[in-house]
Amino acid sequence: MIRNFFSRDYSSLAGISILLMVLGSIFSEIWPAFPSWPSGVFGWFAAILLISRLSNIQILQIGVLLLIGIFSLSIGIMLDTQPEWLRLLDYNAGLLSMLAAVSFLRLVAMQGKEIEATEPHGMRAYWQTMLAVALFGAFINISAPVLVADRVSEGKRLSLFAAKSIVRAFIGGPTWSPFFAGMAVVLTYVADAHFFVIMAFGFPFAILGLILIIIEAKFRYPKEISNFKGYPITPSNLWLPGVLVIGVLLGHTFLPHASILSVIALSALSAAFIGLYFFSGFDEAKSQLQQHVLTGLPKMVNELVLFLAAGILVIGLQTLVAATHMSLPFGDGFDAAAATILLAGMVLLSLIGIHPVISIAVATPLLTPLAPDPQLLAITFVFGWSLGACASPLSGLNLIFQGRYGIPSIKLAVLNWQYVAVMFLVAALFIYGASIILRI
Repeated sequence: MIRNFFSRDYSSLAGISILLMVLGSIFSEIWPAFPSWPSGVFGWFAAILLISRLSNIQILQIGVLLLIGIFSLSIGIMLDTQPEWLRLLDYNAGLLSMLAAVSFLRLVAMQGKEIEATEPHGMRAYWQTMLAVALFGAFINISAPVLVADRVSEGKRLSLFAAKSIVRAFIGGPTWSPFFAGMAVVLTYVADAHFFVIMAFGFPFAILGLILIIIEAKFRYPKEISNFKGYPITPSNLWLPGVLVIGVLLGHTFLPHASILSVIALSALSAAFIGLYFFSGFDEAKSQLQQHVLTGLPKMVNELVLFLAAGILVIGLQTLVAATHMSLPFGDGFDAAAATILLAGMVLLSLIGIHPVISIAVATPLLTPLAPDPQLLAITFVFGWSLGACASPLSGLNLIFQGRYGIPSIKLAVLNWQYVAVMFLVAALFIYGASIILRI
């Protein structure tokens, strides 16, 4: 009977449940008297309905996270430490709601008509394309590099040069964009971190990364640059980032008690609904929204189960740490040197396929007894997420490029290790600079 249940396709019901998770999360932030745990219940219900979509490796990974979390929770309870029980349901519900809401932006991304008759080529095409990946990726996430790569490849095989460049340009997003999963995770796990402080260090880090990409291409790959045809940036495809920025600023102003994640989710949904109505009309917009809820939202099953399991892991570790007073062995506290070591550990773990969210979920409770500065910790985490996503053969973008363009993910990851090594040194300088500025 159980096997028969999981063999059926419940994706449409799961999509509706995910939408209810999003609406419940936003409503609980706008009206604090409304609890957040129902949002978590809808998320878990959708995850259960979508289990059949997971691969055996994914099921094993999620199972390990759940077992460690439950084991840690049990030990903590045995040592007379009580967890926050409802947080087991909704720990990452706000984060997942934001990701689900942002997915609606794919329906209206880059719908404006282009005014250029000819595509840019050469060096101009290259830097415009890298800028397009970085800019659009910061707002519509992983859809942007795929859309740009499709345009660059022109239906042919995507070159290794173009593929590694697009990946490098994209991974700067988590260091400064609130619409990115990496930033959302950090703002969830480091609750006292201030987004604008993180952005003050993350944005110049991303800009330096783009400059490095363009300079290297100019001097090391002149032949590839001369033949490069790219994605044009026009005023008509810049409307969406502008609307989202205005929406977030307005939400932050008029809903000061709401979390940045809920403000982003509300802004993303509003921009998608208004954009669809403007471009397609009411009837077509209604059809596209319904289609996305029933078939598009269930496609986020990987993020859904991973972050829900990570929430169990975090609550379990927090309970265990509170009972045993465990911590990471940083004798002098969490200073710049400790932050750099943590960053190196996150990057190295990503090389063997450990997702950054797992590194963050494990490190956060173990660092709590050290009372780390939340800004320095958050900056370290977003740098680790960014570099880890580029270096890992199991990162989402590298795996998508393997499936869509036939480029082995391990090969693409290895091609970017040199870039990651250089940007690690840049990140370390930023960490030491942040420690000085923040007077840590």
